[in-house]
Order: sequence, then structure tokens, then C-alpha cells
Amino acid sequence: MVDMSDAEERGIRDYVNGQSQEDEVALVQKVGARRILGRSHDLYDVHCKESRWWVITDPTNLYSQKDFPEIEQALIFHLGLGLFLAERSRAELNETEEEHVSPPWRRFRQALEAMDSASESEDFQSVGIKCRDALIALARLHAGSDWLGEIVDAPKAADFKGWANIFAERLTSESRVRSYVKTLADKTWDLAVWLQHYSNATPNDADLVLNSTSHLISTFGTLIHRRTAGEPERCPRCESYRLEEDIVTDMEKGGFFESTVCAMCDWRSESEFVSFAEHFKDADIEGYLSGPTTGISDRLGRESKD
Repeated sequence: MVDMSDAEERGIRDYVNGQSQEDEVALVQKVGARRILGRSHDLYDVHCKESRWWVITDPTNLYSQKDFPEIEQALIFHLGLGLFLAERSRAELNETEEEHVSPPWRRFRQALEAMDSASESEDFQSVGIKCRDALIALARLHAGSDWLGEIVDAPKAADFKGWANIFAERLTSESRVRSYVKTLADKTWDLAVWLQHYSNATPNDADLVLNSTSHLISTFGTLIHRRTAGEPERCPRCESYRLEEDIVTDMEKGGFFESTVCAMCDWRSESEFVSFAEHFKDADIEGYLSGPTTGISDRLGRESKD
């Protein structure tokens, strides 16, 4: 067994209790640690009243000892799962961000696909070409956006750096953020072009460019969303951002009351009544009225009870 602090033991105990709420932890034992590819993974043997688990960290997960009798089996599965999730996450983007950068993100996914099958220097160079194309697509996508306003001496369509500087000026108000975005755009473009022409390109070089390109596209997606959606609302009483929509259905009146509630101080806005007819007037609800037991009123009535 390996020594562990009370806080460490309590953290593992709380984690397993949270994951297996019907079976309480009786004993936590640390059985070792492994450092693999620069990441440390702590290993625990956790005894519950009716079950027994391996717990492995970074990221923390638990595995039934019925499925994995040996800790090494669980560790191998844990490492493989972590790699799979990390690789899949590179192709995913927050929905609010992707809404504003969908075409360039599609091209970035093509760069990821090229990386999956790359084996030689010229293959890694092609990753740089696709990342460069994704950045140009980003510039072309928003070259005519309303939030840009009037532009004097607009850059050429393929001048990503020129457009990126203009985007940074329009999308940021803080000087430090603006400087960061401009530098990030400038260096990311330079990296993509460098990889495109680097005849000794390696997998690490391609990964560096992929990560930089992903971060830049995501950053612009975030900034554009903030610019178009505006700053998040705050509670007028306590200035918290934790405002939630509260809806109470009133079947007798044929609609619902809608208000905003603060999760921090319980402030509530005035309720506004919205009729079902008004709410659904622009919606395609064909099939929603397929019968007396599946109509709008019945469905919303069940939803309100839930």
C-alpha cells in the first residue's frame, strides 16, 4: 500500500460515493501511481459494502473489479479511453462558437483527418496547408459581416493577417485582449505557412499547428458570439450572472407565465403571460395535434407536472 493524505482519501471516497450512491465506500487504499507520457495517474483500490472498484486519476474514473480483475487491465483501458476522448474533443467546438465559424471549422476538421493518416513529412506539410486554408476561410466568412462596419482600404480576400487585425479591433475593447488576439493570429498564420514549406516536418510540428489553429478559430468564435449576443445579463439586486428562466404552465388560461430568477439571491422579475397560440404561431407543429392524448395542451400539461 502507498501512503496518502486524509484529504486525498476523502476526495476518492466522496467521488466513489457520488458515482455509486446505493453502495457506500468502506475502505480506500492507494496501491500505486504511474507516470506515462508526462502525466501521473494515481491508482486506488476502493472497497464498498457490496462492490469493489479500481479508481484511476487524470482524468478520474472508476472501473469494476468484476470487469477488470487486475489493476493493470483497468489502467490500459483508462489510458486508451483518455486518448480516444482527447482526440475526439479536438474536432468538437462549443455550439455557440461553431455557429459563427462553421465553414473554417469544417476545413480544420479536414486538417485533423489528414493528420490521422499522415506518416511522412509531406503528409505533415499538407496539414499546414489545410490549417492555412481554414484561416483564410475564416477571413472570407466575416469579411462582409455587419459588426465590421465601414472598412477603408479592405485587405485582399486571402490576406488573413490583415483581416485578423481588423477583426481584433472590432471585436475587443480591452487593449490587452486586442493585443493578445492580434499576436495569436499573426503567429498562428506564420506557423501554418512554415509547416507548409518545412520539408523536415514531424508529427509534433503538425500537432503544434493544429492546436494553435484550433485555439485561434475558437477564440474568434467566442469573440463574435459575445459581440453579436451582447454581454450576459446580471441580477439587478446582487449583480450575479446566475439568472435562470422560470416557466409556470397555466392550462386554464391556455399559456404559461415566464419570469427570470436569480439563483444567488432569489430575485424574480415580473411574470409575463404568453399564450400557447402566440408561442407556437411561427412553429411547425404538424403532427403535434395528432390526437386528443397527444395535443399541445396534453403535452405541456405533462411537462408542467414533470
